[in-house]
Amino acid sequence: MSPATAVDAPSRDDSVERAAWTADEVRTFLRIADEDRIAALWRVALTTGMRRGELCGMTWEAVDLDSGVISVERQVLVRPRSVPGERRVYVRGTTKTRRSRHVRIDDATAAALRRWKADQAAERLAFGGAWKTDGGLGVGASWVVTEPDGSVIHPDTVSARWEDLVKLAGVCPITIHGARHSYAELALRAGVRLDVVSRQLGHASIATTANFYTHDTDEAAAEAAARLAAVLDGVSRPSG
Repeated sequence: MSPATAVDAPSRDDSVERAAWTADEVRTFLRIADEDRIAALWRVALTTGMRRGELCGMTWEAVDLDSGVISVERQVLVRPRSVPGERRVYVRGTTKTRRSRHVRIDDATAAALRRWKADQAAERLAFGGAWKTDGGLGVGASWVVTEPDGSVIHPDTVSARWEDLVKLAGVCPITIHGARHSYAELALRAGVRLDVVSRQLGHASIATTANFYTHDTDEAAAEAAARLAAVLDGVSRPSG
């Protein structure tokens, strides 16, 4: 057996796929997705920029709904090929950059997660002893992204469900990785600091974020000039 079979596939570079939604498209998608069983997952994806593996790897122990913080500590990934004696879907105890991080969520996202937690608890009660406390992955935890029987939803299934909802919403087709880009683009346009967006995304450095998501456009340059002028005019304006 080749040693390469036990090696993870190279992680997708964020620069490979850059398609992103407008704010209107995000609102349209979320309105349609709100009827989905795991509606909270889609909102988390679009409001945090978390990677697919990180979303599937969420546990309730790492979600603080009161303070609005998700600790991103692990991923659920799919091996590119079967490896004898190993699970095809497995848990990696670290993120892509091999370090954990904390992402902030807004009140509406926290509320969506609370609703999902209650729905999930009802499903667990219905399944009783048949509920898979290890998420079907051999790792005991209070997994967030689960099927009705408690098994963690296969990452490829998450992608397929996303694509179905995208078609239903009638918005520009992007993959769930595009939700990450949509978050970054919209956050920066809303004036969120580059370093904050970089931390949310879990990039190794702020330079990575800058290379991917900052654009020197005429519109941006004009806005910057107007903002600076407003500051200078405010400082130089005579008092009284």
